[in-house]
Amino acid sequence: MEPVERRTLATHDERMSTQRLVTYILLIIFAAVAAAVFSGSDQAERSTILQTVINFTMIAVGFWLGSSKSSMDKDASMSRMAEAGSEAANTPHKDES
Repeated sequence: MEPVERRTLATHDERMSTQRLVTYILLIIFAAVAAAVFSGSDQAERSTILQTVINFTMIAVGFWLGSSKSSMDKDASMSRMAEAGSEAANTPHKDES
């Protein structure tokens, strides 16, 4: 049986580090705006920020569940292909009988 090649995402890539930096900056800005709004007394702004936090949380959970599910599906597909390959290797061909 041949080893299965696994490809990983290079997180040390410059593009990925920039993406992480931009994400952190945006989260810090959002936290600062949320703190400023919650320190104020405008209920409409508080409600809007709270709804935005709920939406961000639901998007993050949906992304996490979706990526976990697709990862499980990929692993199951790889397992089926490996089993099919090992069965094909163990099955005698016409010329061998």
